Amino acid sequence: MAQREGFDRGILLLVLMVAVLAVTGITVALAIRTDEVSDLVADDETIGLVLIIDLGEAGLVTQAVYYQPGTRRVAIFDVPAETGVVVRSLNRVDSIDTVFRIDGPAIYMAEVAALLGSPLRYYVALDVAGLETIVDAIGGLPIFVPDVPDSGPDGVLVPSGDVLLDGAKVEQYLAFSTASERDRERIARHQRVVIALLDRLGAQHTILSHPAAARLIDRAISTNLERAALLSLFGQMGYVNPQQTIARQIEGILRRVETGDRDRQLLFAHQEGRWLRESVRQVVENLSTDAGLRDDNMAIRLEILNGTSVSGLASRTAELYRSYGFDVVAIGNAADDSIRETVVVNHTGNPVFARRAGDIIRAPISPEGGTTQAAVDITVILGSNFDGRYVR
Repeated sequence: MAQREGFDRGILLLVLMVAVLAVTGITVALAIRTDEVSDLVADDETIGLVLIIDLGEAGLVTQAVYYQPGTRRVAIFDVPAETGVVVRSLNRVDSIDTVFRIDGPAIYMAEVAALLGSPLRYYVALDVAGLETIVDAIGGLPIFVPDVPDSGPDGVLVPSGDVLLDGAKVEQYLAFSTASERDRERIARHQRVVIALLDRLGAQHTILSHPAAARLIDRAISTNLERAALLSLFGQMGYVNPQQTIARQIEGILRRVETGDRDRQLLFAHQEGRWLRESVRQVVENLSTDAGLRDDNMAIRLEILNGTSVSGLASRTAELYRSYGFDVVAIGNAADDSIRETVVVNHTGNPVFARRAGDIIRAPISPEGGTTQAAVDITVILGSNFDGRYVR
């Protein structure tokens, strides 16, 4: 009997040892387990996500965000709600925000990725309440607000200058619209908010990392990221210099399209989106190189002259250059509309500027500099060997 009791105690001790080892193993595994964002950072892989702010009746703000861990650089692309796409669930052409409203953020993310031609793994979506909750939780957004109307039908109670906006003010600043504001100005305003939000999330991510904030995050943010991965993403934003963020927008042409029971004016990217996809690809690739650390194209002032009989060629080419960040300050016709050879004329003596402008359309640089009446650095004269995208 004593032998039996000794045998039982031995088995019990063995079971206890196995249990202790199992618990220890699980504890160690949980301690060393990393989230998928941390894994991508460790492998220096570009992280692509779509940030969506649903302002309800005021529309959808969508920014495709690309982050390169190695250089800690970010590029964002504005995707206007009125961008025209084929909505598969409706089997018709409609605005891209219709995909979000009908099919949800996951399908919407895939549609934006297809439009831009670059992978987007994740989505982070906020409605008005969620935006206000998150902004207030991180102590508001410090942002420079240019003059905004404070009276009349377009008035909005948002202070101007360098200000700290709470969540409600951020929502008002995003949502207001005026008849005089151009689309480019509206997009720039939205992108200022998004850049400030990403920067603030990075600076204050420890607040959201506190266990008490878990329910707040779950209530305010809709995402396909696990909480640990989302917090890792916020933490990475703390390394980013917001002044070096590259901000781009879709360039295209407006067309009136019948959508369901009404006509709408939709934006379609040039060349069936080929220019856009190439622009996104170039920007994303440059994020991982030294070239990505300098958004020098913004400092290059271009003049584009149409030396052909093709109507609107200079305007379309200007939009191409703007999609690459150039500052196109003058568009017009050349003195001759039968020019055969496209050429880039350098007015500054800086060969880097000329080379950057020429590389976009594969155009040669004129061996001689030039002068112009416009305050520009480079003149691009389009000839008949330019097919609308490249010099052939």
